[in-house]
Amino acid sequence: MSLKKTSLSLSARALLSVERLFRAPRAATPPSILILEYLLPLGCCIHLTPVYEAIKRLSPGATITVATRGLGLSLLRHHTFVDHLVETPDPFASLSAASRALRSELSRRSISPELVLTGASDQRTRIALLALLSVPSVRGGFTIHSELYQRPLAYDRNLSLIGNNLRLATLIGTPVEHLEPRIFFSSANVETAQSLVHSANPEGRPLVVFVTQNSGGQLTGWHISRFAEVIRHTHNKLGCAVVYVGTEKDSAAIEEIRQAADGIGVSLAGHTSVTELAALLALSDATVSLDTGTMHVARCVGLPMVVLGPSWQRPLEWLPLGLPQVRILRGVDRDRKDVPAGYRLDEIEAPAVIAALEELLIAYPPSAASRAKRIEDNLSSVDHL
Repeated sequence: MSLKKTSLSLSARALLSVERLFRAPRAATPPSILILEYLLPLGCCIHLTPVYEAIKRLSPGATITVATRGLGLSLLRHHTFVDHLVETPDPFASLSAASRALRSELSRRSISPELVLTGASDQRTRIALLALLSVPSVRGGFTIHSELYQRPLAYDRNLSLIGNNLRLATLIGTPVEHLEPRIFFSSANVETAQSLVHSANPEGRPLVVFVTQNSGGQLTGWHISRFAEVIRHTHNKLGCAVVYVGTEKDSAAIEEIRQAADGIGVSLAGHTSVTELAALLALSDATVSLDTGTMHVARCVGLPMVVLGPSWQRPLEWLPLGLPQVRILRGVDRDRKDVPAGYRLDEIEAPAVIAALEELLIAYPPSAASRAKRIEDNLSSVDHL
């Protein structure tokens, strides 16, 4: 065991001894549950959302509080299965400041959690310590320091990220069936999205959203020329309007693709919050997307989509497998170390994407009724901020 690990273990034992003496944990029974969410890639946040619904199904009277920051706040702002949303400073920047803020806010709202949970993406020392230092309760979930938790879980590689996260619900009751991730948006979000859609598609054509940029941290990009071929076919042959979504920093790269596609489509990069993006996708008819955060948003609202997935990443962990409205294209499984330099999802050709999109639009024909149903299913009157 390393000196650092030994030091942490000694410190942990000392803290736990103090806890047992002065603030012994109560039984891990709802109704009050605190979930800590501080690893904030969009996909990580989205893949934790089924837990909220699972808890409510197991214990309808449970109160769910989520402590988070930044993107976590934006994503959960209108979430109907969350009762309280607490903002704190970043515990990775200052553990003490985050702990003080969390204790203060819980006290101000008279929230006394009986159980603190951390999801599979939040297996970090500082998050475990935040739970220990902030709340006198039973701690459960995923952690690299099981000695700090009364009910630790270990990640199961035979399950998806969602499947692992749903195991948190077993700490409350019986196992639950698979649940899809959810994002909820407000009526104001819908109005903003409707305005953007009308501006980009005044003729009211079927609308296909292209997600051409990833977060930049992984080898999941596709060739510009192949995107351009699919975009031209989508517009010229299928008669669809095209929009591009992404962040403001994606604008230049999106414009390069748009120009390669003969100037087809309108870029909405940087024009939406995450909940406005969800509403915009719900108002669309299909998407062609890289395996990136926006793809997970589209999954949340049930939008038909063609997903371009990397061959080097296990599809079970992240991809929306088994969903009837999703077509996943990827190469034969390989190790990441075998990916060649300059890899751009080389195995996926434009004609395969075109064929998948055409088949999808036949199976799920664009209609006002389908768009209205997606809006209805994800509309919320809740505003936690």
